[in-house]
Amino acid sequence: MTILPQNDTGCGWLNLLKKRDVSPSLKQNINAKWVVIGAGYTGLCAALSLAEMLPNDEIILLDAEHAGEGASARNSGYLVDSTLNDGHLSDTGLSQYKQKYELNLVAVNFVKSLIKKHNIECDWNECGKYYASSTSDNKAKLDNFMKLLDELGLQNEFFDPKNLAHQLGTDFYKMAVKVFGGAMLQPAALARGLINALPANVSLYENTPVLNISHDKKHHISCQNAQINTENLIIAVNGFMPNIGVKADRAFPLLLTASLTRRLSDAEQKSINNVGEWGVLSANPMGATLRYTADNRLMIRNTVEVSKSLVLSEADLLNRKSQHLKGLKIRFPFLSDDVIDHTWSGITCISANNANIFEQIKPKCWVVGCYNGGGIGLAALFGHQVALAANDKTSDIQRLIAARPQPKWLPPQPFLRWGVGAKLAIDRRKATQEV
Repeated sequence: MTILPQNDTGCGWLNLLKKRDVSPSLKQNINAKWVVIGAGYTGLCAALSLAEMLPNDEIILLDAEHAGEGASARNSGYLVDSTLNDGHLSDTGLSQYKQKYELNLVAVNFVKSLIKKHNIECDWNECGKYYASSTSDNKAKLDNFMKLLDELGLQNEFFDPKNLAHQLGTDFYKMAVKVFGGAMLQPAALARGLINALPANVSLYENTPVLNISHDKKHHISCQNAQINTENLIIAVNGFMPNIGVKADRAFPLLLTASLTRRLSDAEQKSINNVGEWGVLSANPMGATLRYTADNRLMIRNTVEVSKSLVLSEADLLNRKSQHLKGLKIRFPFLSDDVIDHTWSGITCISANNANIFEQIKPKCWVVGCYNGGGIGLAALFGHQVALAANDKTSDIQRLIAARPQPKWLPPQPFLRWGVGAKLAIDRRKATQEV
């Protein structure tokens, strides 16, 4: 197994929050009844649920770096129910859409209940989202999408160029379908709220990377400065599954980068008609994702790439920042060259067929993850449901999860990187005008 790469420090969502006191790393050998590896949305929700079900048991929660500061804090903040493009490998069409929508809707409602239960302030806004295109090439695709939404009884609205420009404050896009489900939120604030909600019987150890996992009658976890023997193990590391030797032939990480601007000035807000918060997803699977936040900032993500190291140098991040600035200025030409305050990278996890992982791989050892770009809702829901499953509790939601396709086999490295890289390049060329 390999040491996980270090997160960069440029994440705007994190930098807008107050610093939190980091829990100590694990430095002694322990025997435990429950261990959860990974303190992102999935691991946090698994630990929370276990702690509530088993108030007399200690739950050990490990994270290789700082809890909630990996992919969970670094995404675009879209909590989606209805989706047009799945993941980042390809546009897979609309097959099995009803089944997928039902699970996503359950996930949205679960996150909403968590926020209410734990009084989490994370800028929740049920403002809907736009699937937009800057050309007429995607008209048929958006028409078909609206027909499906209508069949499901889901509220949607088509916007032509004039009306869309009024909604977004830019005339870059020529058409869009607005879907009114789901929510926008501050992803790092959600993760922080879940950390703060951990009860006393959860012991969180940060900066404690796992080096090796072995199994016999118990599960043995080797960390940098400690060894853990546990009866029950939940692995919730999502895109880093291959790094710790789990599901490397089923799940694959991709590296994404994003930028967040300073707050727009009053004059700049006026230039975009003082519009309210919005989110745009591209009708092309490789097109840019944009948000205009409640506190008047613009966020853009327009880079998805294969990375052997899963880390970018400062020079690499500066290069991605320049791409983000170009994408912003195409849409909002009045922006200054120094408008971006934060640029960061993050990991997403995909499978070949947009399937998720929710599996018991050894007796009393579960692995969950691979959310294909829709991780906020599913990650939280899967964390809760795996805690139930690990306690032999079944649910209708688990049956929904089990009904989803299983991840297809992936070829070994380096062929996998080559194949994914080639497919991304093709999709990127198709979306040239959408970046």
